[in-house]
Amino acid sequence: MFGEKRPSQVFSAPKVHTRTKRVWLATEISIVLAVLVGTALSFLWSSGFSPQKALNNLKEIVSLKRQDKTAEKLSFEEQARLLIDGKIFKIASVEKSAEGFLTVRDNGGLVVILSPTKDLGTQVRALQTVLSKAKIENRTVSLVDFRFEKLVVRYK
Repeated sequence: MFGEKRPSQVFSAPKVHTRTKRVWLATEISIVLAVLVGTALSFLWSSGFSPQKALNNLKEIVSLKRQDKTAEKLSFEEQARLLIDGKIFKIASVEKSAEGFLTVRDNGGLVVILSPTKDLGTQVRALQTVLSKAKIENRTVSLVDFRFEKLVVRYK
């Protein structure tokens, strides 16, 4: 008796079934969501929030067709000016050739020839990449030509 080891008692929490846990978790989540939504709506309505205006704004933001239609109304030259001027470099002059190519110049001697047969957004992003890379490499770009299958870049 004296030398015998007695098993120690282990106390454990009563087991709760997983279904009960799931029900409690779902209940807690729905209560928290209801409180959050109610709080957000009370703040929004007190500040002059209108569900109709919010829905219209959301439709306008999500609608890509509406944005494309406004871009289609602009000419190729106007689109180029909108995407390049002041964002990538300051445009000094824009000339349109007989073939439809657009020659854009800046005051520093940079000449960019844009092709109307290719996506203008892609050309502008490529131009920005080329100019950024040249700046990192401490080089000066004199010509960027998008008329051909591959991009032509000439440095000073």
